[in-house]
Amino acid sequence: MKILLISDLHANIDALNAVWAREKSADIVLCAGDIVDWGFHPHEVIAWLRERDAICICGNHDVETLKLYDSGVREEIGKETTYASHCVNQLTAEDVAYLRALPETRVLTLDGVTYCMKHSLVMHERKSNVQILLGEYRALPAFREKWNELVTPEEDACATTRCLILGHSHISYLLRAMGEEYYLNPGSTHYRKGRDSVVKGADYVVIQDGTPIFRHVDYPTAHLRARIENSNFPANIKTPALVYAGSHID
Repeated sequence: MKILLISDLHANIDALNAVWAREKSADIVLCAGDIVDWGFHPHEVIAWLRERDAICICGNHDVETLKLYDSGVREEIGKETTYASHCVNQLTAEDVAYLRALPETRVLTLDGVTYCMKHSLVMHERKSNVQILLGEYRALPAFREKWNELVTPEEDACATTRCLILGHSHISYLLRAMGEEYYLNPGSTHYRKGRDSVVKGADYVVIQDGTPIFRHVDYPTAHLRARIENSNFPANIKTPALVYAGSHID
């Protein structure tokens, strides 16, 4: 079986299309959260996931976007000052229902590996990619302790290889805890955090017959940067958004 594992999509349909152009032979799609916010195409991304019957969980940006939607606060369409406001204006009733239905945790067994997807075990942010990576390593709890908290005894009954799939950090990694127990993060298909980033494009993982393979694909970002430049976003949003879109490395 070929599994396509993605995370932190952030309403970027161009990145997803670039990934799919390369990995359309995938048998199943898993998504570890943060589907919307910090991007311009939440409706299209949700449609993409639904068309492929992707197995998804919610991320912190999905939760925050729903909170804004429920608040009733709206900015004028085309004059939004935040990505979240833009996303709220783009979501249909069906999109909102889809996001509401996303669980925080999913457990499934594929090719003899039992996976538990949880967007994040630590919710703090760091200033650079290196600090995010080190912070994630240091803050990750004991594997079996967290596993037993998230996975029921019935779900774990036949598990021989266990894998906690995480998102949130936008950093790809595979960490062995002990024995056949692993933490796996596919990184982000949308952007990396920090000005020290030297690579743009989409990161993701293909799990082929139980073996994770880290992959990367570039996609055009010129029109994304133009849209950011032409937005009403304030400097504290526009500046990092342009960095995330790769403007500092062209």
